[in-house]
Amino acid sequence: MNDPDSVGVLISGPAEAELSVVLFRGGWADVDYVASMDDAGALPASDIASAREFGVQLDGWVARVFGQSSSSGEPNL
Repeated sequence: MNDPDSVGVLISGPAEAELSVVLFRGGWADVDYVASMDDAGALPASDIASAREFGVQLDGWVARVFGQSSSSGEPNL
């Protein structure tokens, strides 16, 4: 039986902006982004205890990288 330790998503946006998120079973994520040629790096992501918390974090990361929320208030998970 397969029992994955992580799941990842890559979100691409305008002007070649990208957000890469790998969520690990242990409650943390590796979050890397490129918003522009002068704005790239990693974002903090730890103590994620539920899908709701992940949705809230994801909204914040999307807003940081793309300047908008990924949903209208409720996580879309």
